[in-house]
Amino acid sequence: MTLADLFNIGLPIIQAPMAGVQGSALAIAVSNAGGLGSLPCAMLGAEALRKELAAIRAGTDRPFNVNFFCHAPPTPNAQREAVWKATLRPYYLELGLDPEAKPAGPSRAPFDEAAADVIGNSSRRWSAFTSACLRMNC
Repeated sequence: MTLADLFNIGLPIIQAPMAGVQGSALAIAVSNAGGLGSLPCAMLGAEALRKELAAIRAGTDRPFNVNFFCHAPPTPNAQREAVWKATLRPYYLELGLDPEAKPAGPSRAPFDEAAADVIGNSSRRWSAFTSACLRMNC
């Protein structure tokens, strides 16, 4: 059995899900071209996920990948953060960046019950779970 046979796709191509820079349009295009399009879901809340899945279902009848992260969010650690900030401080200053500025933006959330409810109520054709930590101290 080939990869194309396994996923019922015409080409042995799995599009990389790129959280934060890609949505349903790329997944639809790849699926319609014969590969396995992928929707990155780690930065999507339940309502956004529902809308993206609806867009994919409206845009293709081909299989697609729904990609989530399965990780434990890191526990904040002020001492550890102070060490890496001190280490990187010269580089921030060299580039004219404020080392104390906190970048704004969404984080990548692990798969949760809300996501399970959304995909459980959709007509998905393929799902994948990634980024599971296999070590105890990661």
